[in-house]
Amino acid sequence: MTINSRAHALVGRARVALEERKHSRNVVVADIVAIAAAILLGILLGWGYTGPESAPSRTYMIVALGILWPLMLWQFQTRATTLLGEGPEEYRRVLLASVWAACLTATGAYVTNTNYGRRYLIYVALTGTVFLFVGRVLMRKMLYRRLQRGGALHRVYVVAADHQEAALAEKFEGSGGLMEQVGHWDLTDAPDPDPLVVVKAAADADADTLVYAPALHADPTWPRRLGWAMEDTELSLLVSPAIAQIAGPRLSIEPIQGLALVRVEMPRFSGPAKVVKRVIDLVGSTLLLILLAIPLVVIAASIRWTSKGPIFFKQVRAGVGGTTFSCWKFRTMVPEADGMRDELRAEAEQGGGADGATFKLERDPRITTVGRGLRRFSLDELPQLFNVWLGQMSLVGPRPHPLDDVSRYDDVATRRLLAKPGMTGLWQVSGRSDLDWEQAVLLDLYYVENWSLALDAIIVLRTAKAVVTGSGAY
Repeated sequence: MTINSRAHALVGRARVALEERKHSRNVVVADIVAIAAAILLGILLGWGYTGPESAPSRTYMIVALGILWPLMLWQFQTRATTLLGEGPEEYRRVLLASVWAACLTATGAYVTNTNYGRRYLIYVALTGTVFLFVGRVLMRKMLYRRLQRGGALHRVYVVAADHQEAALAEKFEGSGGLMEQVGHWDLTDAPDPDPLVVVKAAADADADTLVYAPALHADPTWPRRLGWAMEDTELSLLVSPAIAQIAGPRLSIEPIQGLALVRVEMPRFSGPAKVVKRVIDLVGSTLLLILLAIPLVVIAASIRWTSKGPIFFKQVRAGVGGTTFSCWKFRTMVPEADGMRDELRAEAEQGGGADGATFKLERDPRITTVGRGLRRFSLDELPQLFNVWLGQMSLVGPRPHPLDDVSRYDDVATRRLLAKPGMTGLWQVSGRSDLDWEQAVLLDLYYVENWSLALDAIIVLRTAKAVVTGSGAY
């Protein structure tokens, strides 16, 4: 790329960033106006007002909708500037956000025994959704007009075989100013290039979006490694639907001139949702420590009375990003258990009983009688609530492994360390120690790359069943 062309590209990217910010701000204003207009219209027309006794209920509805509606629009990412095409995905998200706002408001009314205002809620929700759609249509038309005057919104780098690239280029030309192709990596003769090199080529072309059309890769993990290579960049990824191990919330269909592409959101390990997760961890661990105070004392006493040695077992384990911390458990083994670990691991490896990086025996001779019962129902891990409270662990996440296990990780398993370790996770609720190492890693990677608060909630609910049955615990 010449100096002049690169300067032109940088100016173009700056203009695109400005347009995206302007469009996002306009959409926020339009949403607030639409919601406020629907709420005010309901007040002026007297929807749901049956007399003075209904005034408090209607006030609750107004406040709840005023707070929850914008929050749901943010939660469903309805204002993402990456929503392309003619808008079906954007409108679908707006509709879902509106439905959730109405349902949460109705749930709150039921819990607080708010008996009036249901008609107001229904009419305002329907009217407000229509207003939101109208606002989004107007904002999109304004965006298209600005794009027609100043160039494409997204600079696209195509990674595809030659014949696929030609078809994509034709679609981009007819995208109405949304997409401009700035480069192409041909997969025809060499379908397995280094993903890092491909991503660098896209960045050097000053692209902001990478479009990938799957080829006949000799390495079936290549598409996944391409996504990993993009994580530390600002590039967006559009890909054909032929992709696995990615959860629905990270995928969205985006039509470009009749061509259905799938947007794959990069895993994000920070942001507002991460703050919410930390708040949940802090509040949850505090409440559990209070509620379980007496059982914790009883367990500690039973360990002290039945075997010699300390009540607690402390071990250095790997945390998020490869950091280390002292992980606490109730002691379930004889005091000298840690010193016997290397010998037992060697015996297991010689006998073909070792599995991957982890080391765990179904009939471990080091476990005490009380310890076996604690392990069966995962009660030995309750002291890790203190690790959660301190921010070293989370209530939900991949299990923290000892450092000698971590030293045996390959590149794939190392990605477990991108998330904060947890007391429970997909591994625990999917079979625990009955799973082999590869299955456990796949489950942990799925969690790390598709994490959401909803997934955490599902895992917590499934944890209760896994603990009660004791399946796979030893």
